[in-house]
Amino acid sequence: MIRVYKHPVAPASLERQISWSEEDVIAQLKEDQHSKCYLCERIQITDFQVEHHKSRANFNGLRFEWTNLFWCCSYCNGKKSSSFDNLLHPASENIEELINQSLDFPNAKALFSNQGEMTEPIGATITFLDRIFNGTNKLRTIREQSFYDYAVSKITTFQEMIISWLDSSDETLKTAIIEELALTSEFLGFKYWIIKSNETLWATFGEYTTWHR
Repeated sequence: MIRVYKHPVAPASLERQISWSEEDVIAQLKEDQHSKCYLCERIQITDFQVEHHKSRANFNGLRFEWTNLFWCCSYCNGKKSSSFDNLLHPASENIEELINQSLDFPNAKALFSNQGEMTEPIGATITFLDRIFNGTNKLRTIREQSFYDYAVSKITTFQEMIISWLDSSDETLKTAIIEELALTSEFLGFKYWIIKSNETLWATFGEYTTWHR
């Protein structure tokens, strides 16, 4: 999960306060977020929803508020529901700096920890990220496991590229790594901390991780 861009001008259809998911809203969210779910960072071509950062159930007055609407996948939206209304705001917080995001391969878990002061929104965001990556209960459901396996495959591929580049300093690999750090790429929160964890990587690729900051 990383900070995302929010276009400063609200789509015109929201002024009518009839629907929060008309075509102009969907088109702007798609462009702003590069078709990526703002919570898990997976690209969603058709399986997307217009999600209310603060839920309609608890904040009905914000249902047409542009700053409260985000492109989201059904998996994350179902997990979030109205239970996580105090998450870090993705358009105003550098989430990738505030929360360390990594994989514990031996224990098949995604790890999330705060960097610096623990606040209620940071704690809630860590709890939610743990839920979508590691499952709600001790054992993942088939859907949760499929989600985790997909994330692992993408992040593992990136790590393999990093290791190969560290061994060779190959320019072709360097270009490929830079492409993997583009805003159109998935799981940038995890990639950020892979780069951040190594001085050589940070010196070479840190400038490519300044998304929306």
